[in-house]
Amino acid sequence: MFLRVCVSVVLKRSLLLVVLNWLFFGALFVGALLGQAGFLGIHMWPLEEEVFTAEASDAVSIFATIFLFNLVLSGFLMVTLTGLAFFVLPVGFLLLRAFLWGVFLNGLPTQLFLASFPTLVLEGEGYVLASLAGVNLGLSWLKPEWAYKGEKLPRSESVKQAFKDCARIYVFVALLLLLGAVVETITLVSLY
Repeated sequence: MFLRVCVSVVLKRSLLLVVLNWLFFGALFVGALLGQAGFLGIHMWPLEEEVFTAEASDAVSIFATIFLFNLVLSGFLMVTLTGLAFFVLPVGFLLLRAFLWGVFLNGLPTQLFLASFPTLVLEGEGYVLASLAGVNLGLSWLKPEWAYKGEKLPRSESVKQAFKDCARIYVFVALLLLLGAVVETITLVSLY
């Protein structure tokens, strides 16, 4: 029952979800093209490869660090909570992240890019859903009739409902980022 409610919250905003996916993966592609063309002056990954070395004994701490960083800092604080200030900010941070990923992943050798691709898709979709929650939070206090069409909720009730919907959307955000952290940890441990 709870999962059905969570799915219905996401499906109510399916058009926005599709638009955010197009924007995210489009910005990723544009970042990769500009990085490939050399317009940005970035030709290498900005970190040393030793940063990514991992041993199997460190896998649990690597996994926990990746998951918590992606969920709390990158997802919730940067992409979702910024929507309370202004509903466009989550989209801006989402596009910035995608663009930078495109630029930096462009410099990876093909085999490393292919190894990182599943992580890219899982984490990317998690951030898209986090952005969806952030946009809804911002619209709930700015334009409640846009966030909840036909429900005629007062601003305070609209914000309360948006926080409930945010929690329901975050079930999927957490699941996708959890799977992304598992895949990324396995990739890092097996590659290095």
